[in-house]
Amino acid sequence: MKVTNVKTQDIRFPTSKDNLGTDAVHVDCDYSATYVTIETDNDNFTGIGSTFTIGKGNDLCCKSIEYFKEFIIGKEVDEIEKELGLIWEKVTNHSQLRWVGPQKGVTHLAAAAFFNAIWDLISKIYKKPLWRYIIDIETEQLLDMLSFSYIDDVITKKEAAEIIDKKKQNLPSNIDELNSTIFPAYTTAAGWLGYSDDKMKDLVKENLQKGWTHFKMKVGQDIERDIHRCKLVRELIGKDNKLMVDSNQVWSVNETIEYINQLKQFDIMFYEEPTNPDDILGFRKIKDAHPDIKLATGEMIQNKVIFKQFIENKSLDYCQIDSCRIASINEILPVLLIASKFNTPVIPHAGGIGLCEYVQHLNLINKFIITNNDLFLSEYAESCSEHFDNPAIIKNGGYVTPTNPGYSVKIKDSSLAEFDYNNGTYWN
Repeated sequence: MKVTNVKTQDIRFPTSKDNLGTDAVHVDCDYSATYVTIETDNDNFTGIGSTFTIGKGNDLCCKSIEYFKEFIIGKEVDEIEKELGLIWEKVTNHSQLRWVGPQKGVTHLAAAAFFNAIWDLISKIYKKPLWRYIIDIETEQLLDMLSFSYIDDVITKKEAAEIIDKKKQNLPSNIDELNSTIFPAYTTAAGWLGYSDDKMKDLVKENLQKGWTHFKMKVGQDIERDIHRCKLVRELIGKDNKLMVDSNQVWSVNETIEYINQLKQFDIMFYEEPTNPDDILGFRKIKDAHPDIKLATGEMIQNKVIFKQFIENKSLDYCQIDSCRIASINEILPVLLIASKFNTPVIPHAGGIGLCEYVQHLNLINKFIITNNDLFLSEYAESCSEHFDNPAIIKNGGYVTPTNPGYSVKIKDSSLAEFDYNNGTYWN
């Protein structure tokens, strides 16, 4: 089977009309997908991939993918599978494009979409969901597909193999037994910053009735309002359920230290992204000032090297990988392996277009063959799930294990026709 074409679409949903996704920094989010379709000479097999943005700039990601096509068009899919690690290095270390990176920003988001589509295609050919494909292949073959460049001072391929092979010893003889796994999650859907008090309270009550026990809310525009909203939510969910807050990078280090003092009264499970997402030393200063609290970050961490530093420096307590911020499975699994070595819990970021659909696979891979940490939790927000052919399914506050082949992010044809930013009926 040979790759014949790579098609890219700029898909945008007008979610800003309902204040969906609003936080202290992002006040007008139009949830968007750089949507990639890898076509083959077999009409029954296409690879679907995406990266998540919030509107303007989505077109830049689409343009970047034009430069990646040459690495797979005309190649047999089994050849791509064997050379995937090498192709990843060629794309992310492109001799000219790396000047506008390297391995960060628009080109890296584009690389995520591109490689997400490749992994989707490969796992579909094997007729397996992505998580199952990863678990089933030989450890050495898997590691050859991943990138350990710039991180082998912290974790080597040999160490990675030892972690995976040791975990695989605990897998059931019949892997199908894993299909019944429910992976615990928390909801962000009730706590967007643009929501009124009444809307937020109604959504919290509704989610409590659905079985949710972990709630995250946005803070950061005004500390007095933050205190007011935290008080409302804590009173509604009671003392036994968990509450997390996310200030989306808006505070300085000193402000974070001060504001945490004022929010501690609400028994916060973790404070997410309180300051600049690149400030490894700043996060460490916050932790030193408040040794009794937990910090989470990762959705804006640009690559595996920054993750390496955050984890090794103990500047975070919860590692929040994002399925589309760093460049796909090739880079995500090495980060999970570093987290495993340092016994750092992984609580992935999700909630945007396709992120929940992706992250359900990453949760299972980490749980079954990588981590030894016993804290399992992942984000969920149902935003725009109605646009997917096979959206992530939630039951009693947890992800139901996906069993359909692929990586789960195919958008409905009707939604593509309506919300394509260049040709869709909505935007025209």
